[in-house]
Amino acid sequence: MPSKRLTLELPIDQYEFAQKEAAAEGLTVSGFIRALIDERRTSPARLRERYGDDPFYQRRGSFKGPKDLSAKHDRYLYGEAEWSS
Repeated sequence: MPSKRLTLELPIDQYEFAQKEAAAEGLTVSGFIRALIDERRTSPARLRERYGDDPFYQRRGSFKGPKDLSAKHDRYLYGEAEWSS
């Protein structure tokens, strides 16, 4: 993946915090900051914001099938004989 170099100026207390947290996780400060960005980018709140644009989720409500499919999926996949004993 291509990367972009960034110069970042932090107050001393934020830098010391980042150093300690990075060391505790076995990361460099840069790695720690990248991990924070990735965590934020894939947080449940962010994913919920974007899922409406996903074509899969736009199909919600268009399924025509049994109402109990999620609960009884094995019966629909393998038949009643497997569940009669």
